[in-house]
Amino acid sequence: MSRPPFSLTDDQARQLVQRVAPLLESYPVEPGNHRPFLRAFIRVVHDVTNKFYGPDIYRRLLRAYAPGRSPSTSTIASERDALERELAAATAAAGTVRTSPGGPLLPLPAVSVSPALDASVIRSIFVECMPQFSRLAAQAGRDAQVDYLNGRLRDAERATADAKAQAARLAGELQAQVLRAELLAQELETSRAALTQQRQVVAGMTEELKGQRLFAMQSIEMGRAETRLAKDRLAELQSKIDRLEMTIDQLRMARSAPGGMR
Repeated sequence: MSRPPFSLTDDQARQLVQRVAPLLESYPVEPGNHRPFLRAFIRVVHDVTNKFYGPDIYRRLLRAYAPGRSPSTSTIASERDALERELAAATAAAGTVRTSPGGPLLPLPAVSVSPALDASVIRSIFVECMPQFSRLAAQAGRDAQVDYLNGRLRDAERATADAKAQAARLAGELQAQVLRAELLAQELETSRAALTQQRQVVAGMTEELKGQRLFAMQSIEMGRAETRLAKDRLAELQSKIDRLEMTIDQLRMARSAPGGMR
């Protein structure tokens, strides 16, 4: 008959999630050294399911509840066998066990412990007594989980208080930045108005300079025309002077000549 497919109940899956979470924090990932975490993980799986499994099943559970943990098949098998031997030895060595603090003592079957003790016998004894161990382990696990969740709650409350304080500080800084932005906007508007006024003044001065330049150019042209007229008048007067001087020289010569003018 084929072995039924492996599956977990919803309650078992919930318990694994709750109990593996503290293990992930207690045993950080150490490449090449998965044994401490793996030993605790296999113990938790056994506490929840009351069963041992082959390496393939543990590997599936690791992928689902502890991603990033990838021990070898031989490591998984050796740790499972070590836990089996430990629990079997504890069961065989104890004569009685309490179901709860102060509760009645439950007798265990009398078994002679010897090196040659058959593993199947040990396993049957262990399975018979496992419900009592499971109840104790479940209660201890719940207490540990409650302590863990309380610690996480306190951490979350501190983180929330820190976040609120930081949010208040950031809100104050934001308000200050908003006020500063408003002042800068007002200064910008004032600067823009002053710039517009200065542009108008510069435009007026430019027009005035254009008029002054035009007037200066016109004055220069008028001065040049007057200079040309003066030069022409001077040349004309110089020509008259030259002619008069020539006439005077001719008269002088005529007067000084014999039989000339008396």
